[in-house]
Amino acid sequence: MLIKEKITIRQFAVLTFLVMIGDMILLYPSVVTASGKQDAWICSLIGQPIGMLIMWVLYKLHQTHPDLSLIEICQKILGRWAGSVLAAAYLFYFAIGAVICIREVGDFMTTQIYLQTPIRVILIILMCALVWGLMHGLHTIGASSEMLTPIVVAFMILLFLGLMPKVDSSNLQPYLDTPWLHLMQSVIRGAFTSFGELIVITMVLPYVMSGPHIKRDMLLATLCGGLLLTTLLVISLMIFGPFLTQHDIYISYTLSQKINIGNFFERIEAFMATAWLIATYFKSLLYMFSFVVGTAQLFRLKAYKPLILPSAMLLFALAVLISPNVIFYTNTIMPAWVDWDITVSFIIPLFLLLVHRLRSGKSKNNSTNHKRLPT
Repeated sequence: MLIKEKITIRQFAVLTFLVMIGDMILLYPSVVTASGKQDAWICSLIGQPIGMLIMWVLYKLHQTHPDLSLIEICQKILGRWAGSVLAAAYLFYFAIGAVICIREVGDFMTTQIYLQTPIRVILIILMCALVWGLMHGLHTIGASSEMLTPIVVAFMILLFLGLMPKVDSSNLQPYLDTPWLHLMQSVIRGAFTSFGELIVITMVLPYVMSGPHIKRDMLLATLCGGLLLTTLLVISLMIFGPFLTQHDIYISYTLSQKINIGNFFERIEAFMATAWLIATYFKSLLYMFSFVVGTAQLFRLKAYKPLILPSAMLLFALAVLISPNVIFYTNTIMPAWVDWDITVSFIIPLFLLLVHRLRSGKSKNNSTNHKRLPT
């Protein structure tokens, strides 16, 4: 194996949770409300079982070859040439996923906090942190995520409790007034923009210590992440209503600015920004890890660390070039990204499972016929 170190099941579950919420802490309410309007919270709840189905498919794909990553599984199931083409497509997806998360941090910081700071400065600082994390290896990534996740959870709970006095359930009415086609579109967006991006964990699963509860903990972590995002969406709708929730890109950050308890407990948006940055950092880190390690596996290299710095330079350049501004990102990239998530996290894994099942059945039949031949 390219990587000798292992992470614990708990660290893997924590990383899964962080990838699940990641940049979605800020973007999820506006993405789902764009189609579902005031019924977006219902669509989000319906999307949870679909998300569990996605995770079940990804875990079944991992079980076909438990010691191999997604890149290696593609080559194992489809053969060297076809598998390499599909593996290269997944590497492109991982690279763009990392770039999107990195650029989101740059856009958020330069439009909400550091208004006069050039975006390249923010991107360089983040890239240095990502390179540092990759250089120290997977074990350090898992241990640091285990240490920082309680901060994210505590700040999110603080946000929810601080907003309770301002909620108004009348903003959720009228119920089920949205056209059914838009509701279906909202369900798909809610399921695949959050759960679908967890395809990246298939690059980490081979390096998790074996245990009886890995599947349970993985599903539980994703379910907790999904319920957290749904809670955030419900609170956003009850405070701002569907129109502002849809059109405010950083609705969670705006929510944190609304907290004011006795003119004493207020202006906690820095806490919200910290929670989002921690979660987005680890999501970017896993996408970059998958790209670097997957490239080394595709070209059968003996080590992946020499690829970290060249990959960081490539991703930095792409983060600068991929979008001129945040409006282009939300209007152009996000709608196409949902279709991409559906393809890479559900359709292709199902296809790989089908090919594996057919090839396994054929090999079993051949072995059975061979045993029945007279000697």
